[in-house]
Amino acid sequence: MEQSTTLGRLWARYKGPLSLTYVLSLCEQSLDLLNPWAIGWAIDDLLGGRHTGLMVFVGIWVIHGLVGVGRKTYDTRVFMMIYGHLAADVVERQHKGGTQTGKLIARAALMREIVDFFERDIPQLFAMAITFFGSLAMLGWYDRHVALVALAMLVPVLTLNGLAWRPQHRLNRAVNDTFERQATIIGEARSGRLIQHFLRLRFLKVKGSDIEARTWGMIEIFVVIATVYVLTYMASQQSIQAGTLYSVITYFWDYQGSLDRLPILVQSVSRVKDVMRRIEEG
Repeated sequence: MEQSTTLGRLWARYKGPLSLTYVLSLCEQSLDLLNPWAIGWAIDDLLGGRHTGLMVFVGIWVIHGLVGVGRKTYDTRVFMMIYGHLAADVVERQHKGGTQTGKLIARAALMREIVDFFERDIPQLFAMAITFFGSLAMLGWYDRHVALVALAMLVPVLTLNGLAWRPQHRLNRAVNDTFERQATIIGEARSGRLIQHFLRLRFLKVKGSDIEARTWGMIEIFVVIATVYVLTYMASQQSIQAGTLYSVITYFWDYQGSLDRLPILVQSVSRVKDVMRRIEEG
């Protein structure tokens, strides 16, 4: 409850700037979704001696570029402002509550994770949702059988990410506990304790990375099998146009790419959940 309250307060305080950057992000991702369709149209038109599809593709690409430049320029200003205000507010409140200076230094750095969640992970969630549902809809429009294969991929992906959640959360808590003791350990400057501290931090980080890598690797096995099947199936269809084949394979690949992002997002959400618990203390 406290964690959601903090996120709610941040949203309420910066509702205008955050809304604008997320709208720009949604526009950018929506234009991305149109690219495989536009390229497929351009391929078929060019093979038939026409240029309408190519003009549509170029138009989408130009608009996408302009929106992307505007979003990236605006994002940096907004999220650096949010980080500055958030870090100052939390450090001042927890200092008055008697939190140790070493913990305050660590938490000021950890709060960057929360801002990164708003800046990087929420737009990635938008991108994943748009790519997932949009690509699935386009696959259904082109060929329902391919759409069913894509849906079947959800079973292993959700199962593997669900299994990774708890160990990732435990590791992130241990990493942050260790990080909060870092300023004190550095201040003592005792060689043995410094080595022990940084070796433990390395061990925890490597273990977390290994879980993420194993989850991603196992998902990739299912991705390769499904992709080979779809390629074989689509190539066996009679009278299929080159542009249509390109569009279907690209949408299927984009759909799989949205599922590939899940292990990274699971890790990010776990980190932010633990940081939120810490900044609510004091």
